[in-house]
Amino acid sequence: MRHKQLIAAAGRQKNKMRVPGALYAARGRSPQNEKEVPFQEILPLRLKNSVSGKADSGSDVACLQEMGVLFACLKDNEFVEKYCHKEISQFQNCYKFYMDRKFEAKKTVNQGIVQPGNNLNYKQLNKYLKRFPNPK
Repeated sequence: MRHKQLIAAAGRQKNKMRVPGALYAARGRSPQNEKEVPFQEILPLRLKNSVSGKADSGSDVACLQEMGVLFACLKDNEFVEKYCHKEISQFQNCYKFYMDRKFEAKKTVNQGIVQPGNNLNYKQLNKYLKRFPNPK
């Protein structure tokens, strides 16, 4: 008798279980009607006539592959440089090539030459934006 009562009570509890809220989350919230929400212009909807140079001040990492090979060689040879002459010269050549390329790029920027392309720095971009200012 007691067993039948427990089974009946469990059946009633099963019917009263809550439906988890995750089932309703798939539908989500319905989007607002755009006509009922007025647009408020907080800032003017135009670009500035200049860009900041903050992004260009990031650290450049040069010759990372060569540096890794050099450190692996030094570690294998207990940091004795005479056994890693080839790796040291490869790293030095790579770094020299990097510095030459960087010097040429800096010289081009200082001359004020704006080269077409997508690799302009902030000075070249500002010079280009001065040609086509936004109306106030």
